[in-house]
Amino acid sequence: MNKSRIKCVALLPTIFLVMAAPLAAAEEETAAPSQVVSPEAQAVVDHMTAYLRTLKTFSIDSQSTRDEVVAFGYKVQHNEHAVLTAQLPNKLRAEVSGDLRDRTVVYDGAKIVLYSPDDGVYARTPAPDNISKLVDNLLDAGIEMPMVDVLYQAGVGTLTEQVRGGVLVGDSTIDGAECDHLAFRQATIDWQLWVEKGAKPVPRKIVITTRYSVGDPQYQAVMRWNLQPKIDKSTFVFTPPKDTNEIPFSNPAAVNGAAP
Repeated sequence: MNKSRIKCVALLPTIFLVMAAPLAAAEEETAAPSQVVSPEAQAVVDHMTAYLRTLKTFSIDSQSTRDEVVAFGYKVQHNEHAVLTAQLPNKLRAEVSGDLRDRTVVYDGAKIVLYSPDDGVYARTPAPDNISKLVDNLLDAGIEMPMVDVLYQAGVGTLTEQVRGGVLVGDSTIDGAECDHLAFRQATIDWQLWVEKGAKPVPRKIVITTRYSVGDPQYQAVMRWNLQPKIDKSTFVFTPPKDTNEIPFSNPAAVNGAAP
């Protein structure tokens, strides 16, 4: 997993943190030694990657938590619920509600709309013509989306690129699904992944721990997959609610991969 993407950058501070609020600020990246990932762990990752590449339509219902380290090193845990619906290659909708804020993201293959019901505002801008380019541009710009980042890298096969060590911990059960439990270490983060066993090896849970930061804060998400979601004409269309105002998009250059 590309750790350089897991950092605090408030490019769209009021309405765009798609799957999580910021984790702790990243340490400077150091050159990683030769990676040591057990064959068993790599086989699980490869199986998951191959399967994710076959999916064209799906939705994910996730419950996530993240730690915020406040004054004197106290940790406060924030909770968030999200429903993400995707129709590849160029449709995406995310409905997010949480302790800190609620927001909606709608992408139709031509533009992206970000809506903040708490503020009564929305912003829109032209966007790349496929989800892969959109997510890649946003991650490169430093916009933080831990769960989306993991799913993206799992799909393109880069999940273990900067891993220093990885093992298959053993068997586990998440929401009634039998899973393989994996654990990995990078320069300044540890992360764990639970992958469903069998013919549909989707990731069911992820935990990211930021080491060398006060309190070792964590991000955690449990994912429930629907591989045959109900999609209609309105799923990827944003209709502004009454009395909602449009505001300028904070950083349209980031969406399209250009320098801000």
